[in-house]
Amino acid sequence: MTADDESAFAALGDWSAPGEAAAAHVLLIDAERRLLLQLRDDRPGVAHPGLWCFFGGGVEPGEALRAAAVREVAEETGLTVDAAALTPLARVLSTWSPARRRLFVYAARVDAAPGDLRLSEGAGFAFVTPAQARRLDLIPEFRLVIDRYAAQAR
Repeated sequence: MTADDESAFAALGDWSAPGEAAAAHVLLIDAERRLLLQLRDDRPGVAHPGLWCFFGGGVEPGEALRAAAVREVAEETGLTVDAAALTPLARVLSTWSPARRRLFVYAARVDAAPGDLRLSEGAGFAFVTPAQARRLDLIPEFRLVIDRYAAQAR
């Protein structure tokens, strides 16, 4: 990962022992202020199978966080997100593995309808309100991020 300013992301939870690996995710928000979430595949070897999360994934060696976020959204949804439109929202450590991967989440507006997406990863997706999102089986780390977003959006 290249030098993106990690301090621009609000730290959520315990950051006393972060791992080296990083992932960049995007909380995509449509014109109706609904959140675009991904349903994880439910099969062996998948982190958090069958739970809901944001689109995104691992940062490749030498890759900037913004570039990783844009790449991952395009790969997983077919949507193009402007890197300049990404707003740092929060950072949290993954509890899925002992590696404690650093998860960086941007927020971005998206002008897309369900028919515009080409899902290439995951079992499905949904546009939901923050209140609806809280009732879903979310990856715990992303629940913290949605709570932060909802508090800011008031």
